[in-house]
Amino acid sequence: MTDGPIKILLVEDNPGDARLVEEALVETSTAQFTLAHADRMDRALQRIREERFDVALLDLSLPDSHGIETFLKAKAQAPDLPILVLTGMDDEAFALRALQAGAQDYLVKGQLDGRLLVRAVRYAIERKRIEEQLLHISFHDTLTGLPNRALFLDRLQAAYRRAQRRSDYTFAVLFLDLDRFKHINDSLGHLIGDQLLIAIAQRLELCLRPGDTVARFGGDEFALLLEEVKDVNTAVRVAGRIQKDLAAAVHLDDREMYATASIGIAVSTDGCGSPEELLRDADIAMYQAKEQGRARNAVFHKSMHTHAVARLELETDLRRAVERQELILQYHPLVSLDSGRIVGFEALVRWQHPKRGLISPQEFIPVAEDTGLIGEIGQWVLSEACRQASQWHRKYPARPPVRMCVNLSAKQFKMPDLVDQVVETIRRTEMDVRCLGLEITESILMEDAKASAATLRTLKDLGAQIHLDDFGTGYSSLSYLLRFPVDGLKVDRSFVRDLEVGSDNAKILSAIVAVAHSLDLEVIVEGVETAEHLAHLRKLGCQLAQGYLFEKPLASDAAEALMAQNPRW
Repeated sequence: MTDGPIKILLVEDNPGDARLVEEALVETSTAQFTLAHADRMDRALQRIREERFDVALLDLSLPDSHGIETFLKAKAQAPDLPILVLTGMDDEAFALRALQAGAQDYLVKGQLDGRLLVRAVRYAIERKRIEEQLLHISFHDTLTGLPNRALFLDRLQAAYRRAQRRSDYTFAVLFLDLDRFKHINDSLGHLIGDQLLIAIAQRLELCLRPGDTVARFGGDEFALLLEEVKDVNTAVRVAGRIQKDLAAAVHLDDREMYATASIGIAVSTDGCGSPEELLRDADIAMYQAKEQGRARNAVFHKSMHTHAVARLELETDLRRAVERQELILQYHPLVSLDSGRIVGFEALVRWQHPKRGLISPQEFIPVAEDTGLIGEIGQWVLSEACRQASQWHRKYPARPPVRMCVNLSAKQFKMPDLVDQVVETIRRTEMDVRCLGLEITESILMEDAKASAATLRTLKDLGAQIHLDDFGTGYSSLSYLLRFPVDGLKVDRSFVRDLEVGSDNAKILSAIVAVAHSLDLEVIVEGVETAEHLAHLRKLGCQLAQGYLFEKPLASDAAEALMAQNPRW
């Protein structure tokens, strides 16, 4: 309800009817009204343009306008003005049409009294207020107050239509996603996360010019519509300014927090697609920015869409591959440098695609992690590798038990039931857990060092061996070698390449081996391809090695045949 007197515009050409309305209002002494009168439609429209009214009482039959057109003219001039239609006994059909077009109510002349009129006026104003609230809720985000997806798409459609009409008009769509926002929610709670989103929304609004639009799409995703941009460089500069402003500290209660964002940019051109396609393109570019290292922006290119479609096809095929059992394991020999004999294998998952042939894990494991399939795939790899090792142990009881090494991906390692999976797999396959090696990259452990150490300790207590994979390519911190209960280091193949006496690689590898030995850690080196590599690694005192010098990854039957030959290097 408005503050102060309610301003009413009465549009009525009959002086007698106008007087009756005025008298009906006067009858109610508790009501506070101011009444303005216009006896023609053109004069009413002029008053509406010049003044603000709380409600209008509109006769549909005027000297210069008649019927539903009268209402439509008033509504077009003042879309937000509540309108009550005044009608005679024989004009109710027009009144009903006016209601369907948006009138708040209609009143029949000759049946008016003060209480009825006042109640109708107040109800009309209140209904209009509620309608506006509901409309705002429908098109705005309840947390930040920003436009939501529906309103953004409406404004994007309008910009697209302008671009179709005007060759000199260019606009840009930016799709923004906060980096690592889930970590904030998980560690500090959703209340702090919501407060951060509100602060980010306020900063985004300050970054834009009047006429531009920023909307929240949900979660930590925002979209921006930049009107009248000169070219793509303008959009890139805006994205850079946004990222700079977001990088400044956010103070929430007693906390100082920092946020970064990845931004995708799509610019309208003469041949641009539909508004929905532009938004999709900006979203694709945003993911490209994340893949480049986060806190970056990327401009959409058609090749990105091609890549996105190919990735979607790969995801669909991968789901089918799991169902159709197209995944296979290959076994890469693990050779003791003391004896020169095979002492174990590393189980490597491969995808036998029906059309593309063998697909490496570097291509499909990231897709499996993004889609949540990694849990099912990782469990299958662990189970199949243990089953195979247990089978070889029973088949060749006279041989020393074969060690079986299995890689754990980042998402798999963080699964709360990982330890239970390992325990159940060992029980079901009857494998000697002391022969199970679990390989984890050092970057995985550093994401949550405390939780990682607890998980590793539990796995080690079971009897499994723990190795840090790709050692030397990530943090390579000596301090966490003491914190984490690991049994060995698996040195990345990059240190074996160009391995010559006196080379930088040789010096680094020598230092890694020395540190490992001082901590009683086993050293496994991958990428051994030449006899010179093998000789140098033996001199350094490395215990185990893998590489094409010995053999490439093999199918289970070929690996078994190789064991039967019992070669020595």
